[in-house]
Amino acid sequence: MDQNISGLYGKGSHEAYIEELKEKIESKDIIMFSYVGTDYNVFAKIENGKVKISATGGGKYNIRDGSYFIIKYETEDKSIFQRLQEVIEKENVSLGNGHCLTIDGLPAGIGDTINVEYASGEKIYKHSNQSITITPNAIKEFYDIFHEYVKKEGYDFNSKESNVKLFDDADYEYVQGTWKGKHFGDEIEVTFQDNQVTIKVNNNITDEKEEYIIIEGSIQKNKLKEGKEGISKNDYEDFEGVQSFSKKNWFTMTGYFHKESYSTCDLMNFEKEKPVEEE
Repeated sequence: MDQNISGLYGKGSHEAYIEELKEKIESKDIIMFSYVGTDYNVFAKIENGKVKISATGGGKYNIRDGSYFIIKYETEDKSIFQRLQEVIEKENVSLGNGHCLTIDGLPAGIGDTINVEYASGEKIYKHSNQSITITPNAIKEFYDIFHEYVKKEGYDFNSKESNVKLFDDADYEYVQGTWKGKHFGDEIEVTFQDNQVTIKVNNNITDEKEEYIIIEGSIQKNKLKEGKEGISKNDYEDFEGVQSFSKKNWFTMTGYFHKESYSTCDLMNFEKEKPVEEE
């Protein structure tokens, strides 16, 4: 933001006030709305005559319980801004406008950031990583407004009804070939061929042509533990040499070791072609 900032900056605490931002907002014509909260993030912006909508939340991205969501789309329906403005006025969201507070060392997911821009040039901006800056009721109503709007487009705030790829998981094509790395000095070589994998540690075969399954982003031995039904990755047995694998990037897999103590190593396959970036 371009505003002048004044405030106190102490060791471990950074508090400031953006002087140009006033508590009394005359405008009602929102052109951009963003709220980054403890449980969800939402965004709406008028651009080229349409409204860009995005929403993320529902839990941590690495927990596969079906609650995590990412939704992005464009719509011509601008009525969302009127609804948001009604909440801003009712809940006095501009109270304390321009106040920014950052406390070093605090974990993520405690405070929030509200950022609203109007066609007139007026703005609301508040941030704190220590506590929420708006009322609990405003937080709930903003969530409900966006939830209602995405449902009208056929989406929902869950993994199944998101419209963006949630997890960059390994797939059958990705794993094919030979992957090499080191784990505390041990030479690890893992070869995937079709639906089978062979694992070598210091050139000794620990797992030979074992069938594998990819579930919840984890590459596991395709053998269920006794009494398990295959609902999650934890229902499957581990390999011997390296217990399981997951995709790290386009040429690197992570190998997981947890027989005696937990550790990991990088396994690389430089024959992999870098994927074309999607716009």
